[in-house]
Amino acid sequence: MSAKNNSSANKRANGGSCAKKGGSVFFGVVCVILASACYGVTPILSNAALRGGLPRAFVQRSLGSLPFADSLIASPARAVGNETLVALCMGIACVLSLLSCLISRKRLGVSGRQLVQLSTLGGGALASTLLLITYAYLHIPAGMTIVINFTYPVFVLLAGILFFKEKASYALFTSLVFAIAGIALISSASFSGSVDIAGILLALASGVAYAVYFLAGRNSSYAALDTSVSNVYITGAASLLSFMVAAVSKRLTIPSDFFIWVLLILEAALGYIFGLRLLLRGIRILGSAPAAALNTLEPVFASLTSMLVFGEAIGVLKGCGIALVLLGALISILALKRKPRSAK
Repeated sequence: MSAKNNSSANKRANGGSCAKKGGSVFFGVVCVILASACYGVTPILSNAALRGGLPRAFVQRSLGSLPFADSLIASPARAVGNETLVALCMGIACVLSLLSCLISRKRLGVSGRQLVQLSTLGGGALASTLLLITYAYLHIPAGMTIVINFTYPVFVLLAGILFFKEKASYALFTSLVFAIAGIALISSASFSGSVDIAGILLALASGVAYAVYFLAGRNSSYAALDTSVSNVYITGAASLLSFMVAAVSKRLTIPSDFFIWVLLILEAALGYIFGLRLLLRGIRILGSAPAAALNTLEPVFASLTSMLVFGEAIGVLKGCGIALVLLGALISILALKRKPRSAK
């Protein structure tokens, strides 16, 4: 009788553990999807800052004849440079993260090893990713840049298997194939203009840099830190590096227009406060490879946002691409949901 009771208790305990694990996986999936949504909106804000405002058609369609509507329309005179955009967004994000930590009284102290890795594997890799993408745009079409950059889940998967003993299933490989094929279709409309090897190498390097950032979020010495604390150091280092690049290239400009500052603050808060924290949390729960596979939803959100702001039509190819990415994400989620059962 006692053995039977013990067996029942063990079953209930195992069931509770599995339920908790399943709940954690679901929370991790939600975090990565929300992060992808945040990162899908930030390119629109970046584009607006680089152009000096919003498209005239979008402003007229959305705001009509409101008194301040004309002040939001793009003007090249108030546009900011690529390096300045990254440096200021990261700097604003660092300040916001620091204020959040101070208000919530979180301990900001880190070890020497964590500081080095936060600065290099975190901030250095993130800034390198963003800067390399903007430089690749100068050589190859934007759509091709996006496709090459979003090969980073493959690098994450291979590095995780080779160096961190992470296990990868056939489902994860399949989801990556669907996702990358879908991204290629989504970006196919932008495959125009000249192509050179420099642009391809820059876009490929951006994918490698982002893979380093992803893997560090799971396997570095700072992986156990509170995400708001690690944000302070990551965005601070990324801002400092971008400011140095902007100063050396003599492309550092401080915007004087109020609306441009609003765009920069919104991008910093959405992409590098909420998005970054959600993504780091998702990576720690799911692992680097599954989170990278799910993060391929970002181009889908970017396409939908572009359709809303710039009036872009989806078209057959882009619609098929979105469907493939969503199918890849669904396969990743189903594979993750099966993990707790196999562990039991």
